[in-house]
Amino acid sequence: MKVCMISTYSTSEGGVSSYTRNLVQALKGHGVNVIIFSNRSKNEKLKQSCEGVYPVWDKGILYPFQIFKAMVANQDANILHVQHEFFLYGGVFSAFFFPVLLFLVRLLGKPVVITMHGVIPLFELNERFKKENWLSGPLFLLKFSLILITKMIMFFSDALIVHGKFFAEVLYNDYKCPKKKIHIIPHGIEEIKTMIPQDEAKRRLGLENKVVILFFGYITGYKGIETLIEAFGQLTKKYQDWALIIGGGEHPRLRLNPNYKEYLVRLKQMAHLLLPEKCIFTGFIPDEELMLYLSAADIIVFPYTIAMSNSGPLALSISYGKPIITSNIPSMKELIPFEEALFKRRSAEDLAKKLELMFNNSNLRHKMLLHFKKICEVNSWNNVSMQTCMLYQSMIAYKR
Repeated sequence: MKVCMISTYSTSEGGVSSYTRNLVQALKGHGVNVIIFSNRSKNEKLKQSCEGVYPVWDKGILYPFQIFKAMVANQDANILHVQHEFFLYGGVFSAFFFPVLLFLVRLLGKPVVITMHGVIPLFELNERFKKENWLSGPLFLLKFSLILITKMIMFFSDALIVHGKFFAEVLYNDYKCPKKKIHIIPHGIEEIKTMIPQDEAKRRLGLENKVVILFFGYITGYKGIETLIEAFGQLTKKYQDWALIIGGGEHPRLRLNPNYKEYLVRLKQMAHLLLPEKCIFTGFIPDEELMLYLSAADIIVFPYTIAMSNSGPLALSISYGKPIITSNIPSMKELIPFEEALFKRRSAEDLAKKLELMFNNSNLRHKMLLHFKKICEVNSWNNVSMQTCMLYQSMIAYKR
């Protein structure tokens, strides 16, 4: 079986790229031949290699035609697997051209599988959503556009993969997607074979004898970082030896947005005011350095305000067996079924209580560790790739 995968792939591109690299590696373990049509990254030169990575498209409105041209020259694939996130292929205008890509690839007569990494519930579409994601324009137009693009993705695909039950329900209930097209395959979780001892990791970060609270991922409005800083500020007098690490860089889509730049400045000013010398902003953490921060962490926090995608950082944190606190949004609750580890979203007071509870409750941390071990087994990349292979085979048989 030969699969053509369309995705970003560079180590500097974020969560979808990391997901694709892990999935491709696992698929190869099942004897699947995968070629990847990736973007031409400005941050990292991707070369055609034995892995079959072909940088053929640029972010912007031309990407559907660049990808189609490459696919016409490589028509021996049995199936096309496209990774989708609304701004994966560029900005707002590029998102409207994704159905054009699907229309073109359907002309090749191959089964088309799409992994939807982001599914936005319609009840979340409000002015706050616009503000937290730096979107402009009338709300009704945003909602209309989202419904239109999602329905066209459904129409041009043979199968849609989502990573959780909640997102499958959103596709079915909000967007009226046929159930037969929706397939739940969990986000894979890596097997961590080596880990830096925690004391050594803290020493290398200059945080010896500190309790390290970690957030990591791109910094943007819906991540709820303000809530984390405020909650941490409520605990600093009581816990003098605690340190907060904000491990994330500028969001690629927003880094040129002046309002976003002002937000980053305000965020750092807030941290400096509430947490003098206790909060560290690392900037973007490369994959090769991430192990150091995860090994040093005592508690990892995901204070997200919106349930619109399964978190790659959450999956990685589970693989490290670290105690996790997250907001009580539906997609997080599927993986973290502990009320003691869930706080009311946007509530700094509730988050502060849960941080203190997690720190002082060794039984909770132990229960969580055992739960994560089970998740790591069930959601291993080997199992995820096997489920993906079975979907490929069923789609090929259906087309025949």
